[in-house]
Amino acid sequence: MSTRRLGDLARVIRSKNAGPFELTLDVIFPDRETYEAVKATGYFTRERVAALYHVPLGDVYEVVCFDPANAIKITLARQRAQGSVGESDTYGAQQHAPLLAVELPWPAAAAPADYAHQFNPPFRLDPRAVALVVVDMQYASGSRDHGLGRALKARGQEALGAWRFDRIERTVVPSIQRLLAFFRAHGLRIVYLTVGSELPDYSDLLPHMRAFAESAGNTRGNKEHEILDVLAPRPGEPVLNKTTMSAFHSSGFEGLLRAWSVEQLLFTGISTNSCVEGTARDAADRGFRCVLVDDACGAASQALHDAACANFARLLGRVATTEAVVRELEAAGEAQAMSPTTRTRTRSELPGR
Repeated sequence: MSTRRLGDLARVIRSKNAGPFELTLDVIFPDRETYEAVKATGYFTRERVAALYHVPLGDVYEVVCFDPANAIKITLARQRAQGSVGESDTYGAQQHAPLLAVELPWPAAAAPADYAHQFNPPFRLDPRAVALVVVDMQYASGSRDHGLGRALKARGQEALGAWRFDRIERTVVPSIQRLLAFFRAHGLRIVYLTVGSELPDYSDLLPHMRAFAESAGNTRGNKEHEILDVLAPRPGEPVLNKTTMSAFHSSGFEGLLRAWSVEQLLFTGISTNSCVEGTARDAADRGFRCVLVDDACGAASQALHDAACANFARLLGRVATTEAVVRELEAAGEAQAMSPTTRTRTRSELPGR
């Protein structure tokens, strides 16, 4: 699954004053081809703009595609009248930030058009309602020197795990580290999931999971059950163990999320096509808005990873990069800090504090 950031596609993204009570947003593209491709995504609607700017639908007056200029023009109500008490952007020149991090679905050139994306409800990440989920980043299947990696090496099958462990070490771990640093710096919610037996004889695992766990030595008390040291949780960051692929069936995951009033979930970890996707699918079925963080997830092969991401993005949620996620949360935090309707967050300040 491929996406493109609006900030990379557009030649100009700007906001400007349109009178004391209105703002105009202009998105201008460098050529007709790019403009038409963006139009074809169907992204720019009044509903999406309202969600992006956290304003009532009635405050988005128009969203117009202006063909002669290869541009999209948006007009919306100023949330504070120009020059009023507390208004901090008299010329309306700072209101384009949320547009910069917009991720548009961008199919590969050879891929056939897919009707499903138009039915996938859009949403923007909200730092007040989001939690980072780190799935199964354990020595059992995340280390080439322990668990699965050691078992493959002992069988002379080390090459079978090469792509997996290369991706984990070079891409997944650094991406998760960046997200953890961002969430910790801004006091946002983090939850770790692990998978494995709670019993030394593995009898609490279902048949389709037991043989793998036994081979990897993945039971509580063994090194293999532990989270990789480079991603170790800090005090106060919960770690929930599951004995099924989905955390919703064998842990207190959902109860924790409801207690936190979390509505959005960022999924990272391994494996994309099993425990990550399984938990994310169940989350979507329970009304959570979910994002698979592409470069923060890994699987046994590129094909398995890509297939899971492509399928999830059709109807279940979004797929985005670590860079896009961080930019979007930063932009949302800045917008909320300037908004008169920002909710008070009891646990922490918003990003950009």
